[in-house]
Amino acid sequence: MIGAAEREVRQAGLRLIRQSDWMIRYPDLVQGITARDPELEFPSTRLPTDKDSGGAASDGSSTGWSRVLLAADVPSLARCKQVHGAAVAVSDGALATGVNDLGEADALVTASSDVVLAITVADCVPAFMLDPQRRVLGLAHAGWRGAAAGVVESTARRMLELGADLAAVQVHLGPAICGACYEVGPEVPAALGGLPEGTRHVDLRAHIVQRLARLGVGWERVTTSDGCTRCDSERFFSYRGGDRGRRMCAFLGWASR
Repeated sequence: MIGAAEREVRQAGLRLIRQSDWMIRYPDLVQGITARDPELEFPSTRLPTDKDSGGAASDGSSTGWSRVLLAADVPSLARCKQVHGAAVAVSDGALATGVNDLGEADALVTASSDVVLAITVADCVPAFMLDPQRRVLGLAHAGWRGAAAGVVESTARRMLELGADLAAVQVHLGPAICGACYEVGPEVPAALGGLPEGTRHVDLRAHIVQRLARLGVGWERVTTSDGCTRCDSERFFSYRGGDRGRRMCAFLGWASR
C-alpha cells in the first residue's frame, strides 16, 4: 500500500479530489470524488422496472448527478442502488445519453468509453480500479458489510470477464473514515475476519489492501488516500460525523479519444 498524493481541482464549478499520479499518467481518465458541498444532492437511485430492462436513462436533473455528468464531460453516467452487498453491475454496451440506473449493486464495471461510473459514499471506501492497457474499469462502494461480502474481489473478477489482466490492475482507495475514527462493535471484526479478538477500531482501507493482496493485486499497485471523512469536515461529508443525509460522489470513466 502506497500513500497517494491527491489534488483538489475545480472543474465545471465542482471541487473535485483526484489521484494526482493518475492525472499525469492517464490524461483521458475521468476520476475523482466530489468534495463537501451542501448544494450537491445525490438522491437514491430507483430500481429499473420491467420495461426499463437494460438500464433506465434520465436527464440527471438533480443538482448532483447532472453536475458530475457535466464535469466528467462524457455522454452517459451509470449508477446503481447501493445496498452494502457484493453485487456488481456491468455496463457492457452503449448507454443512453444522461443518467442510467443499472439496478441493485455496490460496484460497477465497464470496458466502454464515453461512460462514467458513479457511486456515493460518506465514510465507506470508494475503490477505483483500472487496467490502463485494456481500458477496463471498476468502481466499488465498500463499507464493512460490502468488504466482508467480497465486493472488491467481485469487482476484480467481473473486470477479468471484460478482458482485464489482473497483473495490470491498479487500485486507488479514496477518502474514507480512518482507523482512529472508526470505532466498531464486535460484529465488524467478526465479519471481516483476521482481526484480533476485542478489536475496537478498524482501518477498512488497510483491510481491503490485504484482501487485494490475497487476490493477487500486490501492494505496489495499490495507492491509498490519506483523507479521513470524519477528521476533515471541511472537505468531506461523514455519516459518523452527523451528515446522515449527505453524500459525496466518486466517479471513474474514460473520456473520448
